[in-house]
Amino acid sequence: MKSKFLFSCVVALAFLSGCIKEEGEELLVERTNVNEFTIVTKDNGFMEGEAVQDKIVDNYFTPDDENNNPCYTVLHSDFKNFSSTRNEVKEYGYVYSLTNPAPTVGGEDCSVLQVAKGDGVTPISSKDSAGTKYLDYSFDGKLTDLQFNCTYYVRSYAVCKGVGKADSVVYNSKPLEYKTVLPSDLWYERHTAPGPMGARKDAFHCEYNDDVYVYGGKNGNMLYNDLWKYDALNDTWQQMGTFETEVLLKTGPAKRCNGAMLAYPNPKASDVLLFVIGGEAANGEYTGKIFYYSTSNNRFADQRDHPNAGSTFTLHDDEGNPVYEYEYERNEDGSIKYENGNKVIAKDKDGNPIYRLDGNGNKIEATTSSSRNYIEELPIYKGEGSTKQGFGLAGCVAFSLTDKGFTKYFVAFGKTDASSSGQKHVSTSVFEYAVENDWDRKGYDLNYAAWTNISTNKDKALEAFYQPVCVKCGDRIIIGSGESSKNGKVSNNFYTITYSLSEQNIRMEALPKEGEGMDEFVARANAAAFYLNYTKDNVNYDRFYVGTGRTCVEDDFLEEPEQLLNDFWCYDFVTKKWSRKRDCSSIVRQGAVGFTIKRADDIFVKNFGETNVRGMFSFGEGYLGAENGCPALNDNWEYIP
Repeated sequence: MKSKFLFSCVVALAFLSGCIKEEGEELLVERTNVNEFTIVTKDNGFMEGEAVQDKIVDNYFTPDDENNNPCYTVLHSDFKNFSSTRNEVKEYGYVYSLTNPAPTVGGEDCSVLQVAKGDGVTPISSKDSAGTKYLDYSFDGKLTDLQFNCTYYVRSYAVCKGVGKADSVVYNSKPLEYKTVLPSDLWYERHTAPGPMGARKDAFHCEYNDDVYVYGGKNGNMLYNDLWKYDALNDTWQQMGTFETEVLLKTGPAKRCNGAMLAYPNPKASDVLLFVIGGEAANGEYTGKIFYYSTSNNRFADQRDHPNAGSTFTLHDDEGNPVYEYEYERNEDGSIKYENGNKVIAKDKDGNPIYRLDGNGNKIEATTSSSRNYIEELPIYKGEGSTKQGFGLAGCVAFSLTDKGFTKYFVAFGKTDASSSGQKHVSTSVFEYAVENDWDRKGYDLNYAAWTNISTNKDKALEAFYQPVCVKCGDRIIIGSGESSKNGKVSNNFYTITYSLSEQNIRMEALPKEGEGMDEFVARANAAAFYLNYTKDNVNYDRFYVGTGRTCVEDDFLEEPEQLLNDFWCYDFVTKKWSRKRDCSSIVRQGAVGFTIKRADDIFVKNFGETNVRGMFSFGEGYLGAENGCPALNDNWEYIP
């Protein structure tokens, strides 16, 4: 059964001067020419009383309506001071039309919504004045099956019977005119995840082109090892596969949560590999191991899909010149200790050159291959003087950056379990992936590691995070919130990350915190976010959205309901200011998945020609009341900006 979202807001109509609209809030209906109206009192005293108020009470918006009639509205009317001796109200309701600006009961192109008739017509109050009894009537009406982008004329009516007179239909003097328009700043619920997918929190996810993938996650004590793809056209989740063979493929635990996923185009194949990186396994154990999924071949960690399986490649700098490596020594954490300035050639596992130079100094392309069915693990070490790998990273992020036409791939931050004390600390490491160094080798050589730590000891001011959000916003990467490496507390800082190919390093520039209401923005971790670049009313908007998550109470993560959030915020790259938007559903949550989609069949594009770019929050862990506690969720919410 399709889910529906009730979008309701009580709006009093402005009298005489038009419609009152709260600043920053756009409603489902646009109202014009709304004036106070009065029931006409006839000369013979047949009618008395007045209609003192008509207003739109609720607006319903359910784009998944099975009959493709997603727009509804509820109206309210009051009729006051009807004389019980002169007027008997027999019926009341609303009459409306798409073409007739003064709709009447029985009129051409007019429809009637009868609210009450006969015994159902009862006054809501009465009073006496000089022996005359006066009655007040109040009623609501729900207009359904309204079309988008259409003007409706509506007015309330009452059928009255006077003493010795024929029935008379009385209308308000000024019809209500309104137009159904594209709603904005609105969440509504899409399909929940199918039963086999189940509820989950802290899932891995990534976006590539118009596709969204989700792997793993956690529900109570249950960890997942399945991959799902979101079908934006049909609003459904499709299972792509389950990684069952974790022991044989040397990837470590495949059932994981709280890690990162990276979409990596295979440089020598028409394929996109999804790297599943790090995360938290059973019993809270962290892992730094990485396996992959081939989107073209729909299979996990097959050596035929490895980036260097039978491939040829060349090494070059940003100017296309042959690449030399200098002789150097590294610290135990992978950073360069010193260089001696002598050029050397990179070697493969047997000590042979990866490439050779001809007599003119031109590089000769060489061939290498890998029989791996996993990606080389992150170089995480334990303790001073240790060269042992095998420790893990969780709550990290993965992203790509492009400089001078070259795209680089990174894993950053999170918490590591590699400390000597056994405590898990926020990591400031940023690891860069070099595919040319990712093949089978005898032993582990820091000089030719596939993953290189490019951040350690290079930026002392670097602020790192555990469970931050990380979103690609056009050519920018925005990262922030999360538990900070600065003080171990949750943060409300956000940064733009850039990469310099010449410096082989990243830089972080803080987003400003200007904007109305930013003093209400609560520091948090484990939030969700997405990016929307869209056009509305011929104006282009470039915005980063973030919300939900977990704050802390008295500087301690208690994992209690009062720490969970559902507020929702927007950063505008044009104005460089923040603003608060409508809360995401009524469920406070953390560990949700945020992503951007495009809807090819979008009903709003058909009716309004507006953008079909949408943001979604899915899954997570939410508070459902004292009886149900904080279970994992399987709901999906879509945002219309």
